Formats: sequence, C-alpha cells, structure tokens
Amino acid sequence: MKTMWQNKCQKSLLALAVSSAIFSAYSQAQTTADTAADKAKKDEVAIEKIEVRGFGATLGKSLLQKKVADSVVEIVSTDDLGSLPDVTIADALGRLPGVAAERDRGNASSISIRGMGPRLNMATMQGREIVSAEPSREVRYEQFPAELINSVEVYKSPLASQVEGGISGLVNMNFVSPLAKDKRIINVTGHLMDYQLGHDIDGAEASGQKGSFSYVDQWSETFGVVLGLTYQDQPSLQRETSSWAYNKNTADQGDVNGDGIREAAPWGGKTATKLGDNQRTGAMTILEWQASEQLNLKYDLFYSEFDIEELEDQFWFDGWGNWGGGGNWNYNNSAAKPQIITKADGSQQLTGGGMLWGAHSANNATWFQANELLSTGLKSVWEGDVWTISSDLGYSEASIKSRWVNVTSSYSGPTPLDVQWSTAGGRLGVVVNEDISKPEYYKVNGMTVDSDRDLTDEMSSLKLDFERRIDHALIESVSFGGRFSDREKDNDVQSWWQAVKNPNVANYGRRYALGGGLQSPDMYGFNNWGDLVQQAFGGIDNRSAYSKTDQDRINSWFVSEKNQAVYGMVRLNSELFGFSYTGNAGIRLVKTDSESSGYQFKDNKYSAVSVDHSYTEVLPSLNLNFALTDETQLRVGLSRALARPPLVEMRTGFQLDSQSPVKTGSGGNPLLDPFVANQLDIGVEYYLSEDQALTVSTFFKDLESHIGSSTDKLTLNGVTYDFTGPVNGDGGQIKGFEMMYQQAFKNLPAPFDGLGFYANYSYTDSNVYEFVPKDNPLPLGGLSKDVANLTLWYYKAGFDAKVSYNYRSGFTRVGSWTPSEINSIDAETTLDASVSYEVNSQLKLMLQGQNLTNEASTSYFDNDPSRIGSYLDWGRRFLIGFSYSM
Repeated sequence: MKTMWQNKCQKSLLALAVSSAIFSAYSQAQTTADTAADKAKKDEVAIEKIEVRGFGATLGKSLLQKKVADSVVEIVSTDDLGSLPDVTIADALGRLPGVAAERDRGNASSISIRGMGPRLNMATMQGREIVSAEPSREVRYEQFPAELINSVEVYKSPLASQVEGGISGLVNMNFVSPLAKDKRIINVTGHLMDYQLGHDIDGAEASGQKGSFSYVDQWSETFGVVLGLTYQDQPSLQRETSSWAYNKNTADQGDVNGDGIREAAPWGGKTATKLGDNQRTGAMTILEWQASEQLNLKYDLFYSEFDIEELEDQFWFDGWGNWGGGGNWNYNNSAAKPQIITKADGSQQLTGGGMLWGAHSANNATWFQANELLSTGLKSVWEGDVWTISSDLGYSEASIKSRWVNVTSSYSGPTPLDVQWSTAGGRLGVVVNEDISKPEYYKVNGMTVDSDRDLTDEMSSLKLDFERRIDHALIESVSFGGRFSDREKDNDVQSWWQAVKNPNVANYGRRYALGGGLQSPDMYGFNNWGDLVQQAFGGIDNRSAYSKTDQDRINSWFVSEKNQAVYGMVRLNSELFGFSYTGNAGIRLVKTDSESSGYQFKDNKYSAVSVDHSYTEVLPSLNLNFALTDETQLRVGLSRALARPPLVEMRTGFQLDSQSPVKTGSGGNPLLDPFVANQLDIGVEYYLSEDQALTVSTFFKDLESHIGSSTDKLTLNGVTYDFTGPVNGDGGQIKGFEMMYQQAFKNLPAPFDGLGFYANYSYTDSNVYEFVPKDNPLPLGGLSKDVANLTLWYYKAGFDAKVSYNYRSGFTRVGSWTPSEINSIDAETTLDASVSYEVNSQLKLMLQGQNLTNEASTSYFDNDPSRIGSYLDWGRRFLIGFSYSM
C-alpha cells in the first residue's frame, strides 16, 4: 500500500509541477479587467471590515455568510489558513447548533446532526463527495486538521444542485482560494502537548507535538497557489473497565437465590489500558488559474495519513453469565454474596457477586492501524454575460490497514481464584482474592493475529452544471446539470494463530496500577512488547504464509456502487404578500446501482455469491428566505432527502441454513434500500448587528424507511429465511427546535468591551427506534434529546480568550465496524478553554486546555442503565504553542 501511495503522490507532484510551469508561463500574457478573482477580493474586503478580532472575528464572518446563504446552514469560517481556533474540524463542528460530536480515544470524531447519527449525514470537500476508511460511509472528522481548512458548512436543508446522501445534513469543507487574496500569506504554527493521563499510568507517554505550515501566494495577477502541511504526534491513552453483554431471557440462565426466577448477568468483563501514539500528517495543494476573463480553473489535492500503534494490556474475566447449576454453585460459594435486583416487570438481575474458581486470562495486544485519504479534483468555471458553465472532475481514495496482534499467556499462580465483581457506582469493579498480577505467574503460550484487514474505498466522479441568468420578475436564474460517480469498497480480512517458537523467554513481564479510582487488580504487561514478540515468536508472520479460513471469506466482501443524478433548479428573487424573498426550487432525480460480492454458507458449503440491486428516488426541494424587516428574515425549507445504506451493511457474507425446519441466516443485506425522509424547516433569524444575532428554527422529518439490525424475513431465490442482520423497516417522525444567540459586547465600558457570548441549544424528539432489543427498543442511533454549547470569549489589545461548555444528553451508538453492536452512551459534559496573546502583528502565543472536567465516557446495554457497559477515561489535555505569520 505504501508503494501505491508513494507512486500516486509522486505522479500528483509531477503533474502539479508541470501544471504550475505551464500556467505560470501562460498567465504572463493574460490581462483581465474585472475577473472573478477581483470580485472575490472585493467580497473579502467587505468581510474584513468586522472590527472584532480573534474568536469573535470567526463568529462575525460566519454569521455574515449564514445571513446571505441560500438554505438553512451553519458555518464556521475564517480569513486565513491556520487561524481556526480548534485542533480538528470535529472540534469546530461540535460547537454548532444541533451538532454533537462523539469522542473516540478522547478526540471529537464522528458527528450527529439534529439527533441523527453518522449513518444519516454526508461529507464533501470543496462540494465533492469523499470516501471513508470506515467500513460504512462514516467520516472521521478528526483526520481533517483545522490548519488546512478555511471554512466548514453544515447544510440542514438541501439544494437540488447539491450531492445527495444526507438526511440530517451535509458537511462541506472548503479550502482557501489563492486569487481571493491580494497578498502573499505564510503561516507557521507549533504546539507542545501534555496529556495528563500519561502521568498516571506507568510506562505511558504524556507528551506530544504538532505543527503546520501554509503558504498562499499569487504568482501573477491570474495564477495563485496554496501549499499546506501539518504534522501531529499525540499520545493515545485510555484506561477502562467494561462488562460484557448480558445473558438474558435464555434457558441456560441459573437461579442463584433459588426463588424460581432466573437472573440475568453479564457474560464477563475486563480491565484494560491503551498506551500508544497517534501520528497524523496532512498535506494540501491548490492551483488556481484565471485563464481568461471568463474561464477559471482550480486544481486541489488533499492528503491525510493517520497511523496508530497502541499497546493494549487486558485482563479478561468470564463465566459470570449465571449458567444453570454450575453458575449457581460458583456464585453461592464465593466470599462475596450475590447482589440481586428485581426489575419493574418482575425479572431479576445480578449487579454483583463472586465466582469461586473464577476464570481469567491475560491478553497483551498491540493494535496497528494505518489510514490514508486522498481527495483531488479539477474544477473549471466559465462565466459569460448570460451563461455560467462549470465542471468538476474528482477522485477520492481512502484505505486502512490494520491488525490486532494478541499475545496470550498461561497462568500458574494460586488457585482457586475468587473473582468478585460489582457495578456499584455505575462502573465495573473487580477484586480477586489472589494477587494475579505477579509476572512470575505467567508464561507466553501463543499469539493470535485477529482480523488482519486491508480495506480500500475508491470513488471517481464527474459533475456538470449549467446556469442561465434571466431578467424576470420572479426567476433570477435557471440551472440544470448532472453527476455521475463510481465507488468501490473492498474489505479483505485474514486471521491466524502463531505458536511459541522459544518457550524459554524470561524476565519480560511487569505490573502496574490501573489507577483513576477504578477497582481492579494491578495490570500485567511486558517490559517491551516488540522485543518479546521477536524473541518468543520470531516476529509477526506475514499473512501470505497462511490460507484464508472459511470465516475469513465470510468476513471479506466487496461492494460497488454507481450513482447517476440529474437536476433542474431555479433561483428566485421576488415579493410575496409585500415581503421580498430570495430562494431556490428544484428537483433531483437519482438512480443507484450496486453490486455486492463475497462468500456465503449455504447447504452446508461455502460458495462465492454476487447480488445486484438498484433503486431510484425523486428528490424535490424548496428554500425561501423572506426579508420581514431590515434585521429579521424568515426561512422556509421543504425537501425530500435520502441517505444510502452503510456499505458494510450491504455486504454479502451470508451464512444460510436451509436444511433445518426453520431456515435461518445471518450477515449483510445487499438488497437494502436507502433511508428516505420528507422534511420541513422553518426558522426566524434576527440580525441586530454584524456580530449580534438571535436565531430560532424548528424542523420536522418524516422518515419513511429506517435501516437497523433485526431478525426478520429475507427471501433469496424463492427461499425465505429468518435472517439476522440489517433490514429496511418502519421509520417515523423526528422533530425538534434549535436556538442560537451571539453578541459582542462592544458598548460596555473598557476593558469589558472585549467580551462576547455565543450559545446554542437544540432539542430533538423522535418515535423512530432501532429494532433491538425487541421488548425495549433503543432510540434512533445518534439521537441526543438535548445538545447545548455555551462559549464566553474576550478579545482586547491582542489578548484573546474563550471558555466553551458542551453538553450532550445520552444517545444510542451503532457500531461502525459491527452494526449489530448497539449500546447506549451516557450524557457527557465537557469544558474546553484557550488563551492567546498577539505579541505583534506576526507572532501569537497560545495555551489550550481540553476536557478540563476530566469527563469519562460511560455506556450501558439493552436500553437499561442498570446493565453497566464500559467506563473509558482519557484525562485532561493541554497544548502550548505559537502561530507566526508573514
């Protein structure tokens, strides 16, 4: 994969060099009187009249763009590269009204919009759809460094001219246009990081660093260039206690207290740490050429590489599932008495107890992951007196190479073990009667390489747009066009087990405290994991030394998808009932053809299978913006939207049993139709000044079709199966409202005239549920009823500070890698702060703190808060650094 990427990057750099030479030479002969670049510069000058600087300037520019937008949209915008006040785009998105970020490894990562999770939103870059290294379509926004992005928009009401695919919203990331600037801009940033959790765990790394370089220049009046580069090396740290899923409603449950009622209990649990690092490199190139007065050409390339290497030390405890008679004996003979609660429905559940002769295992693994993303394209715009014609040719590729390599050890310490557990306090605690952490009790006995994965996702696209301006009392312009895209996602998986080659390796183990107030035995780990693997196993074998198992074939899959879309749209500018309005109305026709291939188990044998599917949707849209007064405007949006099924859920990989009386199956579903919703948006926006506004909006979505994991009927080749996997099911309604208020208090007496306030709140309610558990289904994935942000900021004499409070109520998480893994995440409150000082017009010093309240992430199973899941602790983070511009 590295060689492939190097070749692609070399070719891209060569192409850029040639293009640069040609464009630069030719541009010297060009003269323009009033180019599109000149117009952009004038717009930029108008925006730069905002007096408030620092974070307030970002809010002010974003507010101006929101006011003139042609649909319901939220915007984060800045003037120059490197000045967005966040680490990644995900941090910036998490502050917007109705947008909530989900954390992964402590970083803001995927997002929900208006209570709808990643499966229902869409991501584009420069208006061009991008692919994902996730098996679904989910985009991890932490891979986009804020230093290389000029603005990000969240469209909540679609336009017919936009790429379809998001019901909750479309997130578009934009780069700076070099010809929109009138000077050379060079910016360099550097930060040192300190992760507090690294100081608490023995052997962990607490420090990291990140930096960026950006260059914006106009090599002539008609040719401009942007170059950007970022690098980040941050610790990847986590400590955890987790219960496993619950044994419930099954015939093999035991009755510990003998009252005739069988108690549900977790199958087991674990205590664990992650100690590693996360390296990210990002690069960007933009070439813009105003070839003539009418023709503008722009080429852009974005590349991101994301490497993770994490050491995972884990104790696994099992046998807690209250198995019939054996479980009864173990629970009743432990020194810890079983803790049993009775639920409202009369059922019972174990919340603690002990297992005499309890089982455990030591697992010391390393997770290797390398992600790459390339997005590139060439856009041309020809603008005449009447017609504007544009084309956009794009290519996007993402890949992930990952493997989880687990070294297992045999235990030879004292027995029997009395393993006692409890979920008191909302987190799992484990106590063992013997000191199971002593290194001398363990000897390496094997290594499992689990899911050595090679996943690639590629897309080519072509978009054509035609717009004709019209001198009409109602219609300002008519536009039409089309788009074609071809996407292929290939997931290749292989696993194997390696025997110990040298069983005499000694003195390699260590012990350390889990800490954090968590109840757990000390952890057992290796002094040097890599050295131990080399000495005991001779290294990690190459996957080519092993043959794929049948299960590997089932877990590997390929999905291709071709999308064709045409649209027509009119831009409106007229009056109605005495109020002037602007807007647009249009219709988009979309046809999707997919092919899914892989392996299935049917009639007691494995065989290759390929399934074709297609669907067509008509997507009308209407956006109107009424000017009620000079300060107040009313927005109305009507639309029909779709979100395509996650690609991993469209896989084949069936395991079918047609021999038994009840025919059963499990796997993916290549015949899935998309999520489809009819939508209404109504909002009032009150702009008191260039930096003060109050907006209130309400939305209603009628989700006609929902996709979820379920056991349902599936008919293939005339045979009907009880199939467990993703299916199309009933939808429902999603409704709510959003409020936003921001103000710079410039009229206060000094020094308080530098204060500012930004706040938003959203409420979402829905009768759409996931399909599990059947007796108490979980709310729609990603839906938090309450999402709020409050930011206080201050700018005065070069001193810029802000404090941000973010709240998200509990929500349902649907697994990206394994969609059938569905659980509940508790409410989270995070507090971030930053302060900076402009030493002069070029140099700025800054200090940032993230997760200052040390908020952990907790989860539970079965839509039942008493069934404790995981407790994940990432700790506080601090960054100190500088920004230098010239």
